[in-house]
Amino acid sequence: MTHSYSISIIIPTYQRTQYLFDTVFSILAQEKGNDELEISIIDNEPLENAEKSQFCKNNHLIYIHEPRPGLHNSRHTGARHAIGEILIYVDDDIRACDGWLEQIYQPFDDQRVAVVGGRVLPEWEIEPPEWMSLNHPGYLSLLDLGDDPKKLSWPEQVFGCNFAIRRSVLLEVGGFNPDSFADRRLRWYRGDGETGLLKKVYCAGYDVFYQPSACVFHRIPKNRLTKDYFLKRASNQAVSDGFSTRRTNRYQSERIESGSYDSEITTEKISKLKMLLKGILLGDASAWFFVRLKIVYSLVRLNYAVRFIFDAKLRVFVSQPNFMEKDSS
Repeated sequence: MTHSYSISIIIPTYQRTQYLFDTVFSILAQEKGNDELEISIIDNEPLENAEKSQFCKNNHLIYIHEPRPGLHNSRHTGARHAIGEILIYVDDDIRACDGWLEQIYQPFDDQRVAVVGGRVLPEWEIEPPEWMSLNHPGYLSLLDLGDDPKKLSWPEQVFGCNFAIRRSVLLEVGGFNPDSFADRRLRWYRGDGETGLLKKVYCAGYDVFYQPSACVFHRIPKNRLTKDYFLKRASNQAVSDGFSTRRTNRYQSERIESGSYDSEITTEKISKLKMLLKGILLGDASAWFFVRLKIVYSLVRLNYAVRFIFDAKLRVFVSQPNFMEKDSS
């Protein structure tokens, strides 16, 4: 594999050592002996010394403890320490497919491309339950936009578990917006993560590219295949969407504001609505749970709106101009 730029792979992690080793090994298997490749493990909770030493044995690996909670803090710490011109972010529970690395950096030969994302397929720990059939694959960070590589347009997205970006562009637009926090007490201070970053990238006039052959498998443990988990994800999504609607950025433009997933009527959405209505009438468990998710989502959106009115700290947080600053919290 030859290329004209250096690559840094960044893996934020928190309490998932059992998957992290497999993730790292699947990446190392992509290209042995590539001196330009570095892999940074950014940990929100320090590994035990014995576990840490396993990673430190490899010259490609860098281990960094990031004490500040928040996925965006780990992502930004990785970017600040990276030497690569191209930053590739993956989650600590993915397994990279053969050829993934070569495929994800290939579109960057086009200088207009700022972000590349790949297909994210499930690796189920158990058979998924039937009630999932009508529910959002994004809640499990799964993505499949088809077999053809293509340039995307807002509001099309790629996910942060398989996400490459030019370092210069990440710095230019101010990094990721806040994402998940391990501490549930901070749940109202989550933001829209890579969605917010992608919006800034689109508004700045750069291209976002989908590369299906840059494929990873995302491990889905059985504790994510529960109704409680999906209800929690719907609640979190409501907070993220509340953040999105109240936040502006210096790249805001009418060019992307005209479209959204919620407002665009498509044949697929009409078909899904018909299936939903039919399922409700027939008492289908999947359809009724979909309705329950929507109710939870709506209630949390309302709660967020009220909090935003009365909580000055939350308003200051949402209006923070740049979440990549070193003293962000």
